Amino acid sequence: MRRQKQKPMHYFTICLYDGTVIGCHPARKPTPKKIKQDNISLDEDGAFSTWLDSGKDLSDVHNQNRFRFHDIISNRLNTRRAIREIVMPEIIKIQVEIDAIHKQLYQIQSMISGIGR
Repeated sequence: MRRQKQKPMHYFTICLYDGTVIGCHPARKPTPKKIKQDNISLDEDGAFSTWLDSGKDLSDVHNQNRFRFHDIISNRLNTRRAIREIVMPEIIKIQVEIDAIHKQLYQIQSMISGIGR
């Protein structure tokens, strides 16, 4: 049986001004006419419409949804820290190795061009 092709998901997002997504829901991808008419841009995550919010209501003790927002913001901070502490050192190591390979390649090319004369 053939596997069905999965369509990419598109989202309407609610964000803080710094870009932290505090909520989203799936929505249909806008038509090409609507994209052109409303000057909509699709990002690589599939978000096409964003509502920006200051987040002042997150500190209101009477807002029962504030715990959910705080969890989302905490997850974002933890993810950023994990990337910074775990992924970035590995990327730096890979970059150092690539630079060493480039240097060796340059030396080999200069030796070959010196022999060919």
